[in-house]
Amino acid sequence: RSFADDDSALSYEDSPKMERKPLILKHSMYTGYRANGAVRACSIMPGSTVRDLEIAATEDDIDIAISLIDSDTADTVVIRQFKPSRVWLWRQWYGTVFQYGLWYALFYMWIGVMLSLAMHYYGIDKEDDNTITDMLSAVNSVWKYMLTITTFILTFFINQSYAVWQRVYSLARQVQGRTNDFGLLCAAHAKRKPCGKFAPESTKFLEEQAMCIRLFHTFCYASKTRRYKILHTKRALERMVDRGMMTQEMLDALLLPDLSENMRPYIVLEWIMVRWTMEFKNKTLQGGFGLETLLLEKACLLRSIYGTFSDVVDARMPLAYVHFVQVMVDLLLISAPFSLYSEMGPFCIAAVGILALFFEGLMILSKVFLDPFDNEDYCDGVIQMNIGVYIRESNHGSTRFMKAATYMPKGWCGKYEPK
Repeated sequence: RSFADDDSALSYEDSPKMERKPLILKHSMYTGYRANGAVRACSIMPGSTVRDLEIAATEDDIDIAISLIDSDTADTVVIRQFKPSRVWLWRQWYGTVFQYGLWYALFYMWIGVMLSLAMHYYGIDKEDDNTITDMLSAVNSVWKYMLTITTFILTFFINQSYAVWQRVYSLARQVQGRTNDFGLLCAAHAKRKPCGKFAPESTKFLEEQAMCIRLFHTFCYASKTRRYKILHTKRALERMVDRGMMTQEMLDALLLPDLSENMRPYIVLEWIMVRWTMEFKNKTLQGGFGLETLLLEKACLLRSIYGTFSDVVDARMPLAYVHFVQVMVDLLLISAPFSLYSEMGPFCIAAVGILALFFEGLMILSKVFLDPFDNEDYCDGVIQMNIGVYIRESNHGSTRFMKAATYMPKGWCGKYEPK
């Protein structure tokens, strides 16, 4: 059973004879990190489709996902923070490359141990004229060239991988910024009563726009992350209606178009744009042609940023490049015991362990950088972004400016009417 292709994968109902694979991963992380260090299990198997989750996801899975976004308080940070203290850094284990690289280092050290024992047992290292010793010296000469090339390519590779990670982070923040612009501009130009407070129709418009902004961010990450894909299921959408995250009218309009789940962010964005047009006609938004033009420019910019955001995630790095670097690192490390033994003897065991820890650590770190949303379930807890924080921050931003502009100085809005 393969979940690699969302478009072509069949649901379990369509293929009753297929063996059902569990969609529960007990030991993976759901949202990354909490303020107290606690974690939650992710119930979404890598590669699962929305159709699979419609059948396999439980109500608890849905409630857990919704509870992590149904708030306007971030509670924690997007990525794990560090303290500059050397002692503190050395004491860290979970979520570091040591946690995952140590086992590779022990494996290569084991090869060095077996080689040293074989050389000592057969007395090969004691003979002056020995073909095997000469061959190991030759391997050492070639290995030094491999070391230089691999060091250069691997350091360049991790720089490129980190650039991808940084760009994803930057684009995610830009998406937040553009929706915050919606709230700022509309709150500043919404119709007010003479006392300075929002008119009832303005309050209704700003609240409904805030709800749409929250939906946009929810569907944005549900379309691109394994952890929140469950929010695209019909049961999750109905549960969101029950919890007041959207109205029943919104749900009905969302399900009517014959479009894929990945188009839902665009649907919500167009709702917002159409609502602006209506409110300008109703004089609820009072900024004229200039404000309308600015808002539409912001909306088009948001669409462009979200499209770029999706493109970067989908085309993070060519397969051939990652494959080449992985093969190069593996060949370097597996030949390291044979190369270093000719110069260091049994002391090559420790040297191989150190080299493996650093080279394999860099390789692991590079691949984790290329999976910022932990969609591959690879090396949990290293540097994945906490998507729940993005969504909760966006929830807060959707109403922040409306609340900030609720009250105005008495003399700024015409005649003051006391309560």
